[in-house]
Amino acid sequence: MKKQIYLRVKLDPALRRAFQLSAWRSERSPSYVLRSLIQNCVSLDRNLNGLDIEVWGDCFPLEGEATRQPNRQRSR
Repeated sequence: MKKQIYLRVKLDPALRRAFQLSAWRSERSPSYVLRSLIQNCVSLDRNLNGLDIEVWGDCFPLEGEATRQPNRQRSR
């Protein structure tokens, strides 16, 4: 399928304006942002061996905390 198509989506005007401003603040066109979102969605779907990353919060002390408490055990 080599022919370009255009998508038409109904959006709330406030959401549309917020999206446009967000894209322009990041110095990207809104169409580029949508295109990369679609490409990322497709690549995630194709990547069957992907990794799930969990955020463990503050499991590891910051540099300053590690030097102040040298005998502190890391929690999991």
